[in-house]
Amino acid sequence: MGVSFTAQTMALQRALETARPAGSRLFADPLAVSFLSGGLRIAAQLARVPMAGRLVSRAYDAVWPGPRPSAVVRTRLIDDTVTALVADGVRRVVLLGAGFDSRAWRLDALREATVVEIDLPATQSAKRIAVERAGADPDRVRFLPVDLETADLEKAIRATGFEPDVPTLVVWEGVTNYLTAEAVDRTLAAISALVGPDGLLLFTFVHAGALDGSTYFPEAEQWVRSVARVGEPWTFGLDPNRLAAFLTDRGYELVWEQSTATAGHDYFTPLGRSERASELYRVALATVSRPE
Repeated sequence: MGVSFTAQTMALQRALETARPAGSRLFADPLAVSFLSGGLRIAAQLARVPMAGRLVSRAYDAVWPGPRPSAVVRTRLIDDTVTALVADGVRRVVLLGAGFDSRAWRLDALREATVVEIDLPATQSAKRIAVERAGADPDRVRFLPVDLETADLEKAIRATGFEPDVPTLVVWEGVTNYLTAEAVDRTLAAISALVGPDGLLLFTFVHAGALDGSTYFPEAEQWVRSVARVGEPWTFGLDPNRLAAFLTDRGYELVWEQSTATAGHDYFTPLGRSERASELYRVALATVSRPE
């Protein structure tokens, strides 16, 4: 299995955001361009040219309406949440389905935390090479190759000597929508067993209505079609109105949930930016429930 195309496009979206002037961007990710190749790398490099950056972003949005604003907003929202939770006592962060996430290197909050990355072997191999070429230290994180669709996640992690009593946050970004319902359930069960009561799960999901057509989103049809066209179709979604009950049934308690559209208003408006992130893409924080 090769490197995920959607992992590369997520890196491109972060690279485009990084190319913006410092006063108008949501974050800076110097490593993002290092994960790209071919036309995606050329686009990221072109975006660095004065006056060209916004044209590249606009062209991207014209071809794929919706994903870029939602991607950079979810990145910033997760960044801020991770930073706050580490300040509040989290000492280990597990990036589940990490892709080309670079938080271990770019977030100051993670310098004192243990970072574990779990993903497919091909993606991790490409990532290590890219990180080394960029002059960063790949040993900043502990890489654990696992296929979430087929592997026993709990067994694989315990084999690494995973200490059960360390306050842990699991970040599950951009993954659930590519899994089966069974794989989501197995993963949620493994996470709760590993991190124990009061462990934290920060995750993203897509609105189920975008998949079955029961809820209208202007950008949904083209977005769903585009990921299917590259061989990585969306296969799983959740109804935000039923999310709390879904989590309760699986041993979790919902802390908060919001769309990237709502977060986008909070982040873009103060910067004078008019991009609109999507209501169909969502971010949620939950805790593992304590046994009664």
